[in-house]
Amino acid sequence: MKKNILISGGGIAGLTAAKLLYAQGHHVTVIDKAACFSKAGFLLSLKSFGVSIIDELGLRKKLLEQSSPSEYVSFWEANDQLIQHISYEKISQNTERSVLISRGGLHHVLYEDIKNKIAVRFNTTISGLVRNQETTLVSLSSGEALAADLVIIAEGLRSPTRQQYFKDCKTEDFNMLYMGGKLTLRHDFTVGSFKIYIDVHKMLSIYPIAADEIAIQCYIHHEGDLPVRSMNAAELLKRSFTGYNKQVQDLLRRFAADGLMFVDKMGMVNSPDLVNGPLVLLGDAGYCPTALSGMGASLSIYGAKALAHFIGKTPEDLLSACNNYNTLMQPIIQKFQGNARKNAASFIPDTAERLDQFVGSFRAASDTQLQQIMTDPILLTQDQLSFATT
Repeated sequence: MKKNILISGGGIAGLTAAKLLYAQGHHVTVIDKAACFSKAGFLLSLKSFGVSIIDELGLRKKLLEQSSPSEYVSFWEANDQLIQHISYEKISQNTERSVLISRGGLHHVLYEDIKNKIAVRFNTTISGLVRNQETTLVSLSSGEALAADLVIIAEGLRSPTRQQYFKDCKTEDFNMLYMGGKLTLRHDFTVGSFKIYIDVHKMLSIYPIAADEIAIQCYIHHEGDLPVRSMNAAELLKRSFTGYNKQVQDLLRRFAADGLMFVDKMGMVNSPDLVNGPLVLLGDAGYCPTALSGMGASLSIYGAKALAHFIGKTPEDLLSACNNYNTLMQPIIQKFQGNARKNAASFIPDTAERLDQFVGSFRAASDTQLQQIMTDPILLTQDQLSFATT
């Protein structure tokens, strides 16, 4: 049964849902506030079931073409004492090998696949909704109105539509500032071998992804509002890593001066119900687990597939489909948001004592224990992978 489905938000979750629902024969329209899409974006790691679903969608080859090499990761103390050196191949024996890619690169793969099939309206947002018995009349910022059988809200962490129509949703402040991006620079680092510094109230990751390009990510404890000017963020970056070795400080200075930097305050969305009548939350709009979960992109892709799965089962009863999706997702959301909190406490400890405790245990961990720390938490059960809700 063909339905009119409006997806508000053309990010990773929205485009994945659009592709899957279009394949089921539904009439799908995507709207996005952006004037256009670009390949710019911070670095992310697509892991586990996220890679598997991309493979099922027939996009693995294109995904790998956009990816960056990733072979090893080493964890360090601020004084350049090695904590652990880990092989991605070895640590991924029980799951799909993770794929390192920019958010814009992953988004580009999805958009190029659907852009000639599905209408994507740029510079367009939802202005209002009027629910009728059969359909929902959606007023758009362009002045148009669309009739939709289902409205999928995939607008990201700070979704205005969620804030208006899902009053029980709360945003959990991590008191953490994320600063990430890329710098074009000839360097002496080994491409594909990454360095992560663990410290009190901060973590710095250096990703040499090409001979002339380095990606940088850092998390810094930060209470209050997001710095309003980029120079505030640059100054915070410089001040936070004073005392680190000269190579690191020079790199951060160049990054602040010449790099493409994204700065955001981290938060998680706690949504007791992802469904409100003909509206359903998807991706970060409904369950952002933060980058500290390591699974934000994968969970967005999985959620899109789960929603499409249930719609495909009962296209004549979209409310039941959405409720089944909500039932499936809630414990999974709790799992990955719990992972984010645990990772924040472990990898960005709030005291020197906790830092010493974690460094000691992490340094002494066996290969089996490392796998339990690094990969076991990101796996789903077989029932979850097959979308069983009972």
